[in-house]
This record gives sequence, structure tokens and C-alpha cells, in this order.
Amino acid sequence: MYEERFYRHPKGAFAQEVAYYESDLYIISDNSISKDYLRKILIKYHNQIKEYVKVNPEFLSSLSPLAVDDTAPPIIKDMLRVSLLSGIGPFSSVAGAIAHYVGREILEISREVIVENGGDIFLKIEEDKSIGIYLGKNFEPDFLSIKVKRRNYPFGICSSSSKIGHSLNFGNADLLTVLAKDTILADSLATAYSNRIRTKKDIDKVLKDARGSRLVEAVVVAFSGELFFWGDIELLDS
Repeated sequence: MYEERFYRHPKGAFAQEVAYYESDLYIISDNSISKDYLRKILIKYHNQIKEYVKVNPEFLSSLSPLAVDDTAPPIIKDMLRVSLLSGIGPFSSVAGAIAHYVGREILEISREVIVENGGDIFLKIEEDKSIGIYLGKNFEPDFLSIKVKRRNYPFGICSSSSKIGHSLNFGNADLLTVLAKDTILADSLATAYSNRIRTKKDIDKVLKDARGSRLVEAVVVAFSGELFFWGDIELLDS
């Protein structure tokens, strides 16, 4: 959902890409970390999900929440937990979940971490950052820059679109972006909220629901050439 990785050349930080099957991570830390080490972390969580799906194929295919499995690995339990909150299938948060778990593990050795996985981002930042969001061909300009303020805790920024990319989406929003205290929840809610927006009238209800969540901090909706905002977010000149 991002036209290009907005932190492509960060100053005073270490950045590298790590890929494995469907996951293509762009990772920033404030110290140098072995790429092999990062890849091992990614593979660990990828394999946990892969092995769980082998035994529980409905985890991959279900479009509705499933019961939490207390015997599952933590990453699976979190995806199941978030699914119950968003009301959609657990696999909707897979990109955010991998970014979250990889990022959280890197935080053990780095104060500042950004992990982007297919446009879904885990952040623990020590200073404000700017993010460029690609809105799609219905917008002119087609690029929105927002300021993301530093926080004392990790958080996530995730997007869903009915027009951009190949992810399953039942709505009509050009783009919906969620900033939340939990990257896994941000990913799942971005899809859930986007699914609900069929017409412009649906946007107010979605933003009202977002305001009622103590975990959601901001929402951006791009719909038919118009932008709608709620929360702790600041627009920058593109």
C-alpha cells in the first residue's frame, strides 16, 4: 500500500531486506544485526504458521473467527485472538503478525525497530517519522504523506484496499489504513473496516467504531477521490 518504502535510506540506522517465501521484510534497527540472524527469526515464525495450517487448514481458509487454541504457538494464538475482535478470519493478520513477532524479537537487541512486511508495519521509534501512503489512481496527487509521532511502546500501521494488491477484500474503499497499539490487530482491523465500506455512508460508522476502541489510535480512509481521517495523525505536504 506504500508507493515505496518510506525509510529507504534512514540516517544513523541500519537497514536491510530479508525475504522468505511470501514474506519480504524491510528491517531497520539502530545497530547492525546479522542478516542470517534476521532470516532465522523470520523462518521460525513462518514455519510455526505453516505447520499449524497443515494440521488446521481452516486457519488458512476461514473467513470467520475461530476459537482460540491454547495449545497453539503464541503467534497463532494472537492471530486467533485478534480475529475474535475484528470479526473476520485469522489469516487476515498474517503479514502483521510476522512483522510484529520479528520486530518484538529484534527489540531485545535494538532500541529502535521498524519491520515492514508487504506494507504492514511494526514500529518502535525514538523520533517522529514520515510515511508515504499510495492512495491509488483515483487520487491526484496519488500519494499522501503523514507524520507518525514517537511512542513509548511498539505499535502498528497496516492498510487494506479493494483496488490495490491481491488480498481478499469485500469493500469498495480505495485504501483504509489503521494505526493501532498492536500490529496484528491493525492488520486485521484494516481488512475488517475496509470490507464494511461499500458506500460513502458506511465511513462514519467505521470511524465511530474505531473511536470506541482503546487500541486503535488513528484511521485513514481513501474513498472515491475523498479522504477521511480520525485520530492521532498529522498530514504533511506531499
